Amino acid sequence: MGLSLGLDTAVKALRAHQLAVDVASHNIANANSPGFSRQRVLLRPMGIDGSDHFTRDALLGRTGFGVDAHDVNRVRDVFLDFQARTAMSSRSQSQSYSTAISQTELVFNDPSDEGLSGLIDAYFAAWHDVVNDPESGPARTTLVNAATTLTTRIQRAHTDLQTQRQDLDRRIAGEADKINAASHELAQLNFQIKQVELSGDSANDLRDRRDLLLDQLSELGPVSYTEQDDHSVTVYLGNHELVTGNIARDVEAIPDVAKPGFTQLVFAMDGEAVQSTTGEIKGLFDARDVAVPGVSAKLDALASGLITSVNTLHQAGFGLDNSTGLAFFTGTGAANIALNATLAGNPNRIAASSAAGSPGNGANALAIADLQLAQTMAAGTATFGEYYGDMVSVLGADASRAQGLAESGTLLVSHLDNLRLSVQGVNIDEEVTNLTSAQHAYQAAARVITAIDQMLETLISNTGVVGR
Repeated sequence: MGLSLGLDTAVKALRAHQLAVDVASHNIANANSPGFSRQRVLLRPMGIDGSDHFTRDALLGRTGFGVDAHDVNRVRDVFLDFQARTAMSSRSQSQSYSTAISQTELVFNDPSDEGLSGLIDAYFAAWHDVVNDPESGPARTTLVNAATTLTTRIQRAHTDLQTQRQDLDRRIAGEADKINAASHELAQLNFQIKQVELSGDSANDLRDRRDLLLDQLSELGPVSYTEQDDHSVTVYLGNHELVTGNIARDVEAIPDVAKPGFTQLVFAMDGEAVQSTTGEIKGLFDARDVAVPGVSAKLDALASGLITSVNTLHQAGFGLDNSTGLAFFTGTGAANIALNATLAGNPNRIAASSAAGSPGNGANALAIADLQLAQTMAAGTATFGEYYGDMVSVLGADASRAQGLAESGTLLVSHLDNLRLSVQGVNIDEEVTNLTSAQHAYQAAARVITAIDQMLETLISNTGVVGR
């Protein structure tokens, strides 16, 4: 009885330390796998309990049943996971917004010689040239060219801003595909994990994959989750269930009735709008619906103010042919501002004079040129140049702030990722040490079996030999 018990104990030790070797090997193999959590074998002694007194040997006693290595646990800190996912969501929001605002800055290309600010100055400088020589054909042609360049640049800036909004809208629509891909895989993983763990095994690698998907979803939007008694997780996007058990609720992009030409994200099952309070989705919506339209509205106000102010004075003046009443600009705003085609075709009709029959009179041209310094914008508090400069400055400050938030968010996520890696990451040196320790224990258990085998051989071969 005693030797067979010792043999059974040694066999259990072999199995336990073989499992430890396998786990160390698995950890080493996945040292660089994204989202992998290192695993540990839970070794514990198997002692006797009070109900086992019937098998107790009165002479030899009992020392226990050896070692149990049934459980293989993954090392994970759920609190760090929660902190990291919250930080990821905030960082993604700042990054997506910062990228969009940086692209908006490029639309105006200021401060630079080719920027809109320089074109406004060149336009008014051309009017001053006409003031100096009202009858000069080259001066009038230069004004036509300066006005055409300015209006074309304003129109192009408006078009670029609208194009950017459309690009952001397409990115928002693409978020639905990302969410659906992650949610469907999460639902599948819920089913697999439930099957594995209800049978008594550990689904460590499946759980790692599920946690990685939760990381990815957290970057997209406001995600929360709870683990159920059956080991599945219920995931919420905002206040709406996204994944329940093995069922995923699809998100789709549909036309937004409140914003014609753009899309919104809703849940396909009930049409409820997806909440965008954080994450990449929030940054994209803020850029598309707030930041870019705000800049576009300011550009439109600049163009409208230019059209109204210049046309009011120009229509009161006279050209070289005594023509009057002509608007200098056509259009109503940034989308369609343009030089009057009549003036573009015949610069002599530019109304530089303040009186009929006075071709050398440049008083009206001077009045228009003086608009450069007149506070006609922002309810009479800013000139055209000041208004545009303020618009660009605010845009630059917004872009700088967004970039700063993105950078600080990246640093925080990096810090939390390092903390998570310190808990769940694989340390090759540590794993090699564990591997060596398990190897030595395995060899010792094998030596125990060899010793017991020799003892059995002695018992079987030598018992009863005396006296033969």
